[in-house]
Amino acid sequence: MFDRILVLSLCLLVSFFSSAQEEKVRGHFSADSIQIGKSISYYLSARYPQKKTVLFPDSSYSFAPFEFQKKSYVPTVTKEGISYDSVIYTLTTFEIDSLQLLSLPVFVVEEQDCTRVTAITDTVIFDKVVENLPDSTQLAKIPLKTNTNYWNVSWLLNYPLLSIIGGVMIILLVIAWLVFGRRIRQYYQRKRLEKKHLAFLETFNQWVERSETDGAAKSTETALFIWKKYVEDLIGRPYTKFTTKEISQYESDQRLIESLWAIDRMIYAQQSQGKGLFAHLKSYSEDQYFKKLEEIKNG
Repeated sequence: MFDRILVLSLCLLVSFFSSAQEEKVRGHFSADSIQIGKSISYYLSARYPQKKTVLFPDSSYSFAPFEFQKKSYVPTVTKEGISYDSVIYTLTTFEIDSLQLLSLPVFVVEEQDCTRVTAITDTVIFDKVVENLPDSTQLAKIPLKTNTNYWNVSWLLNYPLLSIIGGVMIILLVIAWLVFGRRIRQYYQRKRLEKKHLAFLETFNQWVERSETDGAAKSTETALFIWKKYVEDLIGRPYTKFTTKEISQYESDQRLIESLWAIDRMIYAQQSQGKGLFAHLKSYSEDQYFKKLEEIKNG
């Protein structure tokens, strides 16, 4: 009976040591002490057979009494069928316990579940910045000096934010121009054309009225020049340099040509033709104006 117990005990010891030799986990802090809110590194390493898979704790794991900040991996090294992995955890603490302990595990992936292998606990000493806190009643008795003078602080321009805002505005303007650019151009072209047409009518009517009132050749010639200049801008032909004969080569409107010949007789032969002589010129210019508006709308 004793022999059987001894054999069984030896088997268990052999199994335990063989298992312990398969996976080894070590963990330790980079320093012996830590201050509140300061960072400290914790090194966790694992030695295991190459055929196995080992998982290290991630940010979802509880590192209490420490708080997780970040981690970095050391590339795996494999020699003679044994792999070595290491992870460096950056932790911080806001606890004020004199001794703070931590022991992190690694998880060996098995066929159906994971085996947890934990490192030996390591200890770090909390370094107190303020040894003795003063009593609150004593603090209340300390006289406070009040200073309400204005302290001039230099103004700093937030260039990164300004650059971002400027970039966003430029992008929005480019998008708006791509979407609405054609309509915007058409709108300003129409407004410019309408303004010119109204200015033409006002000036043209004034000189036509003078011509019909005093019958002076100068008034008639000025009214004709204003009409030619306006039509020249509308249709792109140099009518201000053309005679009536030259204009008749481009225009098929016979009433317009007859009106121009009659106006020439008024200017050069002093032959009175009566009122309403400029009516067809005005009608022609308005027709060209509406054609131009239609071109802008369809362009």
